Amino acid sequence: MKAETFKPSPALSAYIENYMLFDIDWRNVTEISNIWRLIPYGKVAMFFHYGDTYEYSFQGALEPMQRENRAILVGPLTKPVWMKFTGHSRLINIQFKSCGAQAFVPINMAELRNWPSLDLLAVWGSPVNEFLEQLEESPSDTDRIIKLNSFLEKRLLPQPDLIDYVDYTIQQLKANNGTLSIKGLEQKLGISTRQLERLFLVKIGVSPKKMGKLIRLNSAFTSLQTNPDISLTTLSYDAGYYDQSHFCRDFKSITGTEPTKLLSKNTNELFITHGGSFVQPGTTILPS
Repeated sequence: MKAETFKPSPALSAYIENYMLFDIDWRNVTEISNIWRLIPYGKVAMFFHYGDTYEYSFQGALEPMQRENRAILVGPLTKPVWMKFTGHSRLINIQFKSCGAQAFVPINMAELRNWPSLDLLAVWGSPVNEFLEQLEESPSDTDRIIKLNSFLEKRLLPQPDLIDYVDYTIQQLKANNGTLSIKGLEQKLGISTRQLERLFLVKIGVSPKKMGKLIRLNSAFTSLQTNPDISLTTLSYDAGYYDQSHFCRDFKSITGTEPTKLLSKNTNELFITHGGSFVQPGTTILPS
């Protein structure tokens, strides 16, 4: 089993956070579950499979699943997706920065909301298959990263030299754990709340309010990981909620489970969020 993280080339670093390469032969792996639950965290990802693809479902791990395409864009999610791996998984996960995907795929991200499988063949055509063959035939992961940088640099679209209101707002939301008043940014940004929301929907696929909620709930995931004994009262309050029942509803809406059950030892799943991992005690956490 191998999971490694690489940085993109300087030309791509403004749009991509990192690459993660996975090489897992599930026939020989017992230390982690082959069922992963992807939790929304407000960003878009891209996958290139040069091994066996996974199956996915929005309904649950035991429900009928659909086979994934080999090269895909995972749109912005507002609910969990279950992924089941079999065979020999060999893939690259490209983790975009908040607005990064639009630098390569000029699509209104709101149209891709909760769309976990946009086939990149429909976007970039036959060069995608040629690139997948190159990944499969590459002698090393370092060579794969060189080829990946080259492939993406050729598809980088011209970027307008404009003030990035969306990126600035996300920075402020993160700095305030998602609790920032969007209305209060109007004067500083010089645009209306409605204009900002339109920009968010186009570039990210969710509203500023929804993004703030995802940031707060992902912060709660981190708190649970670092302190499994944290009380529900403290957890909800730290996430900006004064009503526990409201917090639990929001938490379940994007995770599919209640916070008190997330760390259950009976849960045979690997929870993926933050672009990294979050799991119950006793299992391996893949590097983020």
